[in-house]
Amino acid sequence: MRSLSILSALFFSTLFFSGEPEHNSFDPTGTYVLLGTVKRNRITSHSGEIRVQLLDPQRIALCFYINKGYPGYESGSFIDTLAYVDSCSRYTPTADTSCAILFYFHRKAVEIMETYSDPLSGCGFPNGVLVSAVFDKKSANRPVIQDLSAHGR
Repeated sequence: MRSLSILSALFFSTLFFSGEPEHNSFDPTGTYVLLGTVKRNRITSHSGEIRVQLLDPQRIALCFYINKGYPGYESGSFIDTLAYVDSCSRYTPTADTSCAILFYFHRKAVEIMETYSDPLSGCGFPNGVLVSAVFDKKSANRPVIQDLSAHGR
């Protein structure tokens, strides 16, 4: 009798948990910032900004800027419209399809990481500019989506 109740529980739990996965996406609209370390009035580590606007439940507009810091202050940026599924987006540059930048959105931050088949590709960014990082959410207001590379960073 006990094994019958266990089988029944397993059967109903299978019915309850099977089917289409639940989508956990939320509105990621806002401005996210990565603050670099400042030493002797110089930014000595990576800094940057991500601005995001939800266009519809499966699409976002995103502008991205990252800077390597002192001494060269090499940087990279892009603006694009990306698919948004399960709180994630993927950017693949048209000039270099051997890599992608993944954006994992959380309520108070966005995590970025690069995937690649060629470790020297850099996703079109200068050497050492693109790194895995967590950008903290500074505002949930609708941002201005524009080229961030010209902000004098």
